Amino acid sequence: MVYGVYTVKRKQIYIAERQEAQLREMAEHRGVSESHLIREAVAQYLLDQEEPALERAEDHPLWGLIGTAGDDASLPVDGALNPVR
Repeated sequence: MVYGVYTVKRKQIYIAERQEAQLREMAEHRGVSESHLIREAVAQYLLDQEEPALERAEDHPLWGLIGTAGDDASLPVDGALNPVR
């Protein structure tokens, strides 16, 4: 089935009678279909489950590891297989 400019798949769900009544009332109040409200709710739920994008590199959990080795003279200068300082 095509809905607007995208394809949709039919799903059958079970909801409580009270949820059905609330959904019907909200759909009537907003002037949209119940299925529209369900699609809207699913879209919002999926967005809420996504990992937030890090705005700054400093927000990444691994950022805190930088510099933790200190100035240990026994470590390679650049952390690679180069001679010790």
